[in-house]
Amino acid sequence: MSVIWSKNTADGWGAQKLDAALYDLTSDSVRHAEEASTAGAESARLVRADGAARAWALISPSNSDVRVNGRAAHGGLCVLADRDEIRTGAAVRYFSSESLAEVVPFPGATRAVYCGRCRQRIEAGTPAVCCPNCGVWCCQTAELNCWSYAPKCPYCDFPTDLEAGFAWTPEED
Repeated sequence: MSVIWSKNTADGWGAQKLDAALYDLTSDSVRHAEEASTAGAESARLVRADGAARAWALISPSNSDVRVNGRAAHGGLCVLADRDEIRTGAAVRYFSSESLAEVVPFPGATRAVYCGRCRQRIEAGTPAVCCPNCGVWCCQTAELNCWSYAPKCPYCDFPTDLEAGFAWTPEED
């Protein structure tokens, strides 16, 4: 799941998960679009462009001061890439496609899904982890800690430490 990094004067940089499909981006906030009362002329929108939540676009009014990596979006549209800088007025934010591994109830699927390590079927609602890099699901229950069993995902080199945090954060000024 992608994140948007914003600078908080008290705590430095903080990451906000982009877990909805649409966000209003103003000089002072990043909010779910359904939470925003009305989008002002200076606001832009972050729009999820695919179901995997890694492809995002920024849509801004043609007369806005929104910049991505120092440039205005051509035609008000910019497809975001990992670590893109987004400036809205004086506010500086960064888009990151990096995701953290987290234990969640397995959502189920139209076909059977088997754990990448133990090969047992994962039932809907079972605690599991979806590898942010390759998308393989692994059990993560008290009995079967398949995700955290080894230091790397069984299918790729993504680290399995659930407490590792982000590999990249914006640099301090």
